[in-house]
Amino acid sequence: MSTNLEQKDTTSEEWAYNLWTDNSDWCTKCKNKNNKLTFNDQTKTTTCTQCNHTQTYPENDWKIIQAKRYAIYHYMPGKYFFSNQTTEEIFAKYLREHNHNDWSSWVIHDYVLARMRDDKPVQDKLRNASKLIVEKMNYDAKPWQTLFERMDAQDPEIFLQVPQIIYEYAEKHLHTATTKENLTDTIRGYLSKLSSLYCYNRWKGDRVNCWIISETIKLCNVDNYTINFYTELFNSDPLLEKFQEDVMLRKKHVIDIKDTYIQWELKQADTYLKQSSPFVAVEAAYNALGTKLGIHEIWPPMKKLTFDIHTVKKVTTLLNEPELFRFYDLATDLDGVDSAKACHYAKLFVEKVKKILPEVTSIEQEQAKQMAYVT
Repeated sequence: MSTNLEQKDTTSEEWAYNLWTDNSDWCTKCKNKNNKLTFNDQTKTTTCTQCNHTQTYPENDWKIIQAKRYAIYHYMPGKYFFSNQTTEEIFAKYLREHNHNDWSSWVIHDYVLARMRDDKPVQDKLRNASKLIVEKMNYDAKPWQTLFERMDAQDPEIFLQVPQIIYEYAEKHLHTATTKENLTDTIRGYLSKLSSLYCYNRWKGDRVNCWIISETIKLCNVDNYTINFYTELFNSDPLLEKFQEDVMLRKKHVIDIKDTYIQWELKQADTYLKQSSPFVAVEAAYNALGTKLGIHEIWPPMKKLTFDIHTVKKVTTLLNEPELFRFYDLATDLDGVDSAKACHYAKLFVEKVKKILPEVTSIEQEQAKQMAYVT
C-alpha cells in the first residue's frame, strides 16, 4: 500500500536528544519549538533560552518543582550513582560525603545495575572500593564478601534492589519539599516524569532502563488506580518480555523497536476496548498506523501529526481507506452520546488497522522506491 504524505517539519536542534529532558523543562511560549528553560534558584524564575520569557514562582511551588527535578535527575533510573568515578574517588566519598548506609546502598545499586548491563569494569571498581574500605577502616572483610556473593547469586529478585534503592531516596527527597497533605500529588508528578523517561528510553531501545523505570513506578506511594494504570500499560510492552530471564542467561535479546511499539499500541487498543474507552482505543490504533507510516514516534515527537479529524482524514485519504475514516468519525462522535455504539465502531477501527498494517509501507520506503524508479 503506497503512501505519499507531506510532512510539516516540527523538529528543532533541541530534538537531537542525547539526554532526556522533561516537557516541564521546555518553554511553552515558543511555537513548534521545545526550547529549554534555565532555572534560577535565587530569583525562583524560569527563563527561556530563545524568547527570554520569564516566569516567577511562589516559594512553595518552586520548592516542589525543583524537588521533582532533583529526584528524577539525581536518582535517574538506569544511571550509575558513582558515574565515571575511579575506585579511589568512590572510596573517598565514604563517610566524607555519605554515611555507611547510604554509601553501601549506592554500591549495591551500581553493582546490580552493572550486572544487568554485564558491565564488568564497573563491578570490579566497586569491589575494589569496598576492599579499600576494609583495608583503611580495619573492617571485617566477611560481611562485604557475603554482600557481593548475594549480588552475584542466580536469583532474579536481586535486580529489584535497583528500583527499590532509587525510589527510597527519591521519595525521601520529595518528602522534604512538601507537606504531608500534598506529598501524594508531588509523588504523582514524579511518577509522570518516570513515565516520560520510560518513553524516551524505549525510543532509545534501552530495555534495562525501561525495566527499572517500570519497577520503580510500582513502588510509588500513590493510589492503586494510578499504579495499576501504569503497571498494566508497561507490562503489556513486548520490549520487557522475559527481561529478567535474558539478564540471568546473559542473552542478547534482539528487539525491533518500531515493530514492538506497533504491537504495544495495538495491545493497548484492545485493553481500552475491554474498558469501554473508545476514543483512546482509536487513538492507540492510529498511533500504531502512524508508526508504520513513519509519521509518529513514541518519544520525542519528531514526526507526529496531531490526532484529530483533519489529520486522520488526510492519512486515511492517502491510504485510500474511506471506511477507516468512517469508523473513526462514528466512534469519536458517538463517544459522549452512545458509548455502546462508539465502542462498536472503535472495535471496527482497530480491526481495520490490524488488517491493513501488513500492507502499509512507510514514507521512507515509498520515497526510496520512487527515487530508485527515477534513477
